[in-house]
Amino acid sequence: MSERMGIIDIGSNSIRLVIYEVLNMGAYRVLYEKKYAARLSQKVDRDGTISYEAISSILPVLRSYQDICASYQVSHVRAAATAAIRNAQNSSDITRWIKEETGLEIQLISGEEEGRLGFLGVIESISLSDGFIIDIGGGSTEITLFLNGQYKESLSIPYGAVNAHARYGTSTHWSREMVDDFVSSIHSFLKEHVWTQQHPGLTLVGLGGTVRSLAKMVQKKQEYSLPVMHNYRMEPEDIRVFYNTLPYIPSDQRKKTPGLSKDRADLIIPGVILLQTIFNWLESTHYLVSGAGLRDGLFYELMQKDYPDYMKQEVLTKSIWNLLHFHSTVPAGQLNQVHSGMQQLYQVLEGEASVSDSRIMYASSMLYRIGEQLQHHKASQHSLYWIKNHGVWGLSHRETIITAIIADYHPKGRTPAEIDFHQDILYSEDYKRIIRLGSLLRLASALYGNGGTAVESMKIEKKDDFLQLHLTCRRMPSMEQKELEDIKKEVEKAWKIDLSWTISISSKS
Repeated sequence: MSERMGIIDIGSNSIRLVIYEVLNMGAYRVLYEKKYAARLSQKVDRDGTISYEAISSILPVLRSYQDICASYQVSHVRAAATAAIRNAQNSSDITRWIKEETGLEIQLISGEEEGRLGFLGVIESISLSDGFIIDIGGGSTEITLFLNGQYKESLSIPYGAVNAHARYGTSTHWSREMVDDFVSSIHSFLKEHVWTQQHPGLTLVGLGGTVRSLAKMVQKKQEYSLPVMHNYRMEPEDIRVFYNTLPYIPSDQRKKTPGLSKDRADLIIPGVILLQTIFNWLESTHYLVSGAGLRDGLFYELMQKDYPDYMKQEVLTKSIWNLLHFHSTVPAGQLNQVHSGMQQLYQVLEGEASVSDSRIMYASSMLYRIGEQLQHHKASQHSLYWIKNHGVWGLSHRETIITAIIADYHPKGRTPAEIDFHQDILYSEDYKRIIRLGSLLRLASALYGNGGTAVESMKIEKKDDFLQLHLTCRRMPSMEQKELEDIKKEVEKAWKIDLSWTISISSKS
């Protein structure tokens, strides 16, 4: 059993549709996404209203979204509007017009509520307990504080990329005076909220098109080897260099900036000014890009009501649970046995695992066979590609690369090549880490990956440089023993040990 939900986000710059499929136990996935650049902030008249004619221009988009939802058999549609419509003097007229013309009930999201929903999108997709969130939209910018994984405060500044450009900028370039005037206006709003300067040293998580555009530009500049936005980390200098240059470059030259789309060439200037100014004001340490925000928060709020126990699980656990439910053909019990065996071996050989190593062992052991759904031949290579490009929420980019390489562990061929390809992300010590964890995954897979029924229990004995596995089996483990022999030298080389094993058949058999 499953149900499908549609989320329509009527923003100040764009109108988006996302369709989710939810299984009866709570696992979910995105089935469809669509975006239309409406730039509603530019349609606000001098008296603060938006005319019926202006709203009529977006009605075909909303009807199209309704048709798409119907074709996907969506059972519930949630439509929400943010700054451009909520701040319009005739907002009630606008929602009435839309209801009369399309039947859609539009929920007006306040600035504070927009911040809270953005937080919900972030906290459900990134493993981070403390930080600030900035959501730069077309007609407003929300700043949110969260501590210990809990929402604390939120404020909305009535400037976004679209309306700030209309008020402070020009169609070609900005002057220093324009930039200074805009910065002063931002400061005047921030001064009214003391809490914004009471938590220095936190991460600033960025949402919205401006942040994603800047991240793409940074990645192009750095020739970054993993072109994935979600959970991408940027340093202060990455944004500062664009803040100091982009406003003063003529638009025809700015459009040639690698990674910057032409339809963002004008909006990127107020966007980067907002981002840099607020980053400095908050005294944050670095940026993280979130691919999840308001739309996801609107969905997660529904999920919290319908599947409260599922939504309480940790980010990484839910992400892998979703992937396995929709994209894996391997019985979960086998994968859990491989993970348990990998943990047991690590504990004896290395001791207590770090938080990062624990996450990597869990992710790699649960996902190393996910490529089999695509094709059994070269399945591990498909798994590597899937993990890197699909994304596993709860892992940093570095952890994602390590997990993917371990899933396709081949120390004499592809593994060194992958490590070399991602040397801009990996640390020097990661080579040893990948070799060791990769060999453990291969060893645990040899023991439990062939149906998971032969090995009943395993006791591990380590003395000096000798590691012996005492295996109690339900039957003669012919396939398992062959795979153990195949992986033996790799494990010995990675851990600098001599590996052996004994086999006894259980009396219960």
